[in-house]
Amino acid sequence: MLHVACPLDFERSVLARLGKARGWTYHCTGPGRAGIERWASGPDAPPAGARVVLAGVAGAIAPLDAARAVVAGTVIGPSNEEWDPTLPGAAGGPLRIVGLDHVLASVESKDRAARTHRADVVDMESAAFAREAQARGWQWAVVRGISDTVDETLPKDIGSWVDERGRLRIWRVVRAIVANPMLLRRLHRLRARSLAGLAAADAALASLDAGSAP
Repeated sequence: MLHVACPLDFERSVLARLGKARGWTYHCTGPGRAGIERWASGPDAPPAGARVVLAGVAGAIAPLDAARAVVAGTVIGPSNEEWDPTLPGAAGGPLRIVGLDHVLASVESKDRAARTHRADVVDMESAAFAREAQARGWQWAVVRGISDTVDETLPKDIGSWVDERGRLRIWRVVRAIVANPMLLRRLHRLRARSLAGLAAADAALASLDAGSAP
């Protein structure tokens, strides 16, 4: 059985709907390092030896085809420590994902991160997930659809729009839109890109599952 760990409840619900016939187990960890560590040490964490994939959407910090999901060949931490996925079909790929502790909202911050970490994609969970997966003896991988491309910006406070359980704080979104009505169009575009990215991630998960099933 494949365990699919999603930082956000939106990601979990979409992927669970897309993969409902596959018999996988879907988890919502909550965002960031704290969410991953809390989930990994909790009662719902997969057992040692389980096949576990961190999945959802992330930001591109290098030119990538946004229609395709990223299966990370290397996970990089904030201090440039590196981990290699252990799930068959994931290790050795050319794409690199860096897990940072903050959202990269601007094009300039994405460019700096790409050069500093020699990475293609950024999220806030992959480094913590890799560390926990190694410690707990999981067969693991990271799969991310693209939510925002290298030349797109994000709302500055978007990191505060979800709570510690990965659920949307809808009133914060409403207040942001009221303060800046032009934001609504950007959010529609971000949601559409995220849904397409999750569909691509689901296809990549199915391919990994087929290649790693005993």
